[in-house]
Amino acid sequence: MIKSSNINVMSSALFKASRILRRDFNEIEKLQNSLSKINLFVDRSINSVKEILFKELRKARPDWKIIFKEDDGLNNFKNEDDNLFVVKPISGLSNYSRGISYFSTSITLINKDTQDATVIYDPIKDELFYSEIGKGAFVNNFRIRISSNNDLHKSFVVLEKTELLVEKIKSILEKKEVSIRIFGSKCLDFANLASGRIDCYISSIITNDYEPGLLLIKEAGGINSEMLELKNTIFYGNNAILDKIIKK
Repeated sequence: MIKSSNINVMSSALFKASRILRRDFNEIEKLQNSLSKINLFVDRSINSVKEILFKELRKARPDWKIIFKEDDGLNNFKNEDDNLFVVKPISGLSNYSRGISYFSTSITLINKDTQDATVIYDPIKDELFYSEIGKGAFVNNFRIRISSNNDLHKSFVVLEKTELLVEKIKSILEKKEVSIRIFGSKCLDFANLASGRIDCYISSIITNDYEPGLLLIKEAGGINSEMLELKNTIFYGNNAILDKIIKK
């Protein structure tokens, strides 16, 4: 795929900001004996990342809106305008703060509540995931697809958070004998689902289209299925695996 100018703008901003994330991440382990120092250090690091992302996006697209999103933010926000950048400076903040190398940063382009493009960058593995509506999903210029695995016993299931391990979901998954993990970075989880490394992802219900990676999953051939008997829960993955997990 030849990257569009929008993908190039978003990618360039993430590359520049991630230099700080990589540099600071290498220093965090030295501060593990002082929680107050870690918190201060991480706050400064995230603020620096935000400044760079804002500066780069504003320079490239001076008339476009820019909103910074936390992991649980913007649930009730509605955008009625064209060209809104939704920026998540870091997904997996707890991992980052503890020196665990599973986190990412992302930018999503929204037009009237529709994702036109999304870019997710893993600064540790140097993997750039990106997609545009109708053009497929890619990582480092290679096309990616959702997992084609249809063997439930070999499936790999990731949960968004520990709260989803309520007894009902736990019993469903344990009876199916699937492997369960919680990694702690929704953006990176979605990217790994889109690339076929994860077979199924279970999340709290998403009330809008601002979550980075939704377009990535769709363009990679993934679907989502809300379990009517489990409120506030959505299963993402390929159709074969979802049918086998959800089927009683």
